[in-house]
Amino acid sequence: MALRPSELEQVVAEVSARLTGAVVQKAWCPLPRLVYLELRVPGRSVLLCLCAEGELARLSVAADRFPTPGEPAPFQRWLRQELVGLKLAGVSWSEAGREVTLHLQSDESRRRLVLELGSPGGLVLLAADSLRVLMLSGEGLAQRRALHPGGAWMPPEPLSPEAGARARAQPSRLVPEPGDFLPLAEAAERLLGPKDKASRAEIIRRRLALPYRARLKRSGRTLEKVRAEAARGAEAERHRELGELLTQNLYQLKRGATEVVLTAYTESGMEEVRVTLDPRRTPKEEVEWHFHQYRRLLRGVEHARQREAELAREVAHAREALRQVEEMDEASLLAQVEVLQQSAGADGPPEARPFKEYVGHGGQRIWVGKGGEDNDTLTFKVARPGHLWLHARGLPGSHVVVPLPKGVEVSQEVLLDAAHLALHHSGAKGEPRGEVSWVPVKFVKKVKGGAPGQVLYTREKTLVVRREPERLERLLKTRGGEAPASS
Repeated sequence: MALRPSELEQVVAEVSARLTGAVVQKAWCPLPRLVYLELRVPGRSVLLCLCAEGELARLSVAADRFPTPGEPAPFQRWLRQELVGLKLAGVSWSEAGREVTLHLQSDESRRRLVLELGSPGGLVLLAADSLRVLMLSGEGLAQRRALHPGGAWMPPEPLSPEAGARARAQPSRLVPEPGDFLPLAEAAERLLGPKDKASRAEIIRRRLALPYRARLKRSGRTLEKVRAEAARGAEAERHRELGELLTQNLYQLKRGATEVVLTAYTESGMEEVRVTLDPRRTPKEEVEWHFHQYRRLLRGVEHARQREAELAREVAHAREALRQVEEMDEASLLAQVEVLQQSAGADGPPEARPFKEYVGHGGQRIWVGKGGEDNDTLTFKVARPGHLWLHARGLPGSHVVVPLPKGVEVSQEVLLDAAHLALHHSGAKGEPRGEVSWVPVKFVKKVKGGAPGQVLYTREKTLVVRREPERLERLLKTRGGEAPASS
């Protein structure tokens, strides 16, 4: 489990005593709830780890760090911009709010980096004098804590006295080792660091394996259908035999008949064959129909056999790839840490997403589809049924989705923000006013056979929007999910 209050108190006291005055040299944010700061003290550099990840939450000193994905997170850019070159002025710990605060300063500025260890957990960068949020990181932190860049930071809701007493009663598990520069902080990393790596490595393994498992499942279902089609050779041959038999006995066929009994000469001798006829066809059409079915089924069988071979190769490739993933060691898995930033389309790298992300009122994310096919992906694969969907009424334009948490109603300000983006990314761009339809995603349906992005929706509401240039300008500056905030 995460560091206990007694352990955090020990680590905070040690770090504050030994690292006060240390200079921040580098900063990394490889994952939303994980930050590393490289601090320089005379004669050495120290890698301080701040983790807000549930049962792995800790303040510690690490020997190494998780690799950073190729595209740095916005929070990492903010850390480097705001903290590099500052000195650590002290570290404080609030047991009631379960937060650790790093106080950093220079002659020109003062900043605070807050590690919130309670649910949902995350990290918040503050302007020290005003406690104004500069940037924050952590899934769900903005929504559940009502925090957003430019807004005021308030401490988390404190634990109840009973919960605090129970947590306080737990003894420390830290075992310092002789010779360590920061014995308690390094002991904290030995306690939770290996579990952190093992846990994340297994998550990476599962995510890497997921597409191959899905391909095996999909190919398996397809293979059953293909094999069934490939097995229709006997049916095709039967149509050929009946076509030839009818051709030989064409004079016996009468239009309007529903069946005829004919004599077939086989290797085993003569036998009577009862042939079902379609009374709507002429005798010649009946013959042609059987030969047509023969040719159609034969083509299907040939295609199915080719497809069966292709599927067999796909299955073999997927199984081999899956085997390689299962055999990857921890170091190889952690080298692909960017996999942890990708999930179901919404949290992948920005360039791979089917939408542009903006930040609305209160830190609410707003997604805007990039085009026809991307609109479909956003609405029908990324968005959830309870998310809010908007579109410029009666005009071509992007799909807009507000990913609301379950059970949360959209505020009027967020609705206006999303409506402005819907109009801006539509045929009404630049117009002084426009109408926007909005509805839960579950009431939006794809038009069967329609063009990409073409949908039908029911139970919609309509909002008449008067364009507010200041609002739109504010929204457009947040593209990428990074809200600007001045020092």
